[in-house]
Amino acid sequence: MAAPEDHARLSASASHRWLHCTRAPLLEEQFPERTSVYAEAGRVAHAIAELKARKYFVEPMSPGQYRSRLKKLRDDPNYDKGMDSATDQYLDHLKARAMSYPEPPFIALETRVDYSHIAPSGFGTADCIMIGSGRMDVCDYKNGAGVPVEAEDNPQMMLYALGALNIYRPIYGDTIQTIHLSIIQPNAGGVKDWGVTRAELEHWAEATVRPAAALAWKGEGEFCPGDWCRFCRAKAQCTARAAKLLAPEPKEKTLAEGSLSPEAKTEALAAGAVLLDDTQVGEVLQRALELESWVKDLKDYALSAALAGRAISGFKLVAGRSAREWGDLDTAFQTLQERGVEGAMLWERNPITVAKLEKALGKKNFAKAADGLVAIRPGKPALVPATDKRPAWSPAKAAFGEVTDG
Repeated sequence: MAAPEDHARLSASASHRWLHCTRAPLLEEQFPERTSVYAEAGRVAHAIAELKARKYFVEPMSPGQYRSRLKKLRDDPNYDKGMDSATDQYLDHLKARAMSYPEPPFIALETRVDYSHIAPSGFGTADCIMIGSGRMDVCDYKNGAGVPVEAEDNPQMMLYALGALNIYRPIYGDTIQTIHLSIIQPNAGGVKDWGVTRAELEHWAEATVRPAAALAWKGEGEFCPGDWCRFCRAKAQCTARAAKLLAPEPKEKTLAEGSLSPEAKTEALAAGAVLLDDTQVGEVLQRALELESWVKDLKDYALSAALAGRAISGFKLVAGRSAREWGDLDTAFQTLQERGVEGAMLWERNPITVAKLEKALGKKNFAKAADGLVAIRPGKPALVPATDKRPAWSPAKAAFGEVTDG
């Protein structure tokens, strides 16, 4: 695979952040880059996806060569069988997009794209680019399941497209007028598509990206906390984020300003009650979600700092709760039975969950083995922010189901 783009100050993958908070890139450079088990799993899945696409589109290889290269990736400790079916979905989407062209398109994989003409030293790595018949596709594989990624107005993908237009301009000139962006995220919603014209993309570049990038490159502008703080390396200690989350709430409304009947208002006010109305409850909950995330970030930072020998005021490190376990399982169980403990007492048999078996078998094998055996139990209603992409839950639909014409 191509080298990661993390070393670009104005990287495409971090663009959602620096387009909103132009002070963030320089601030983040004070903090070391860190990886995670999710990032490492994503690295392996991306390599498998690239191998499959490369074999199909650009690099003929014998079955033996393919199996050998795939085996090396599957031997990685971060590999899991679910990556096989997930990357198959990625390849299937690329095939479908390629077939949609009137003539076979030019295809490039894991291509470094340069958009430094818009953002200083800006570059990124696009998973797949297709060009032909006056149009271009930019496709990106996402392995994560926790944060669904949308294609519409996705700045990372739009910067990839700008970079691709830039590097292929000597070949295609201005013939490319339509751009199609695809996010393939099998573990969180599947494929998301969005189309944009070249004119719209270039207008966004000039009106939005160029001025923000000029500030972000110099570390100027304003700190602007928001949901883009999620992956910022400075998120735990950022005072702008702290100020936003700890700022006092607007003065509470009294019941007299709410929606109760005049009699109820009078009675409540006589009792000296002051309550939040439903609008305020929503506002407080929104802030609570942000505070919850920030507190977790603070705890993670404080623990790391304490383990590194620094003092966190008011806190100290202590040993965690100890846990008992068998020294040598086989020897322990044999000795226990010799001492009169029945063997049946030493083992528990629990059914494997649907999700665990699907992960162990892979989605395709699981679908065949478990066909007709899985029941879907509706989940309990959950309160989520209004920006959540899922449709609103309806008590009527949940109780009676959809009513259709006969």
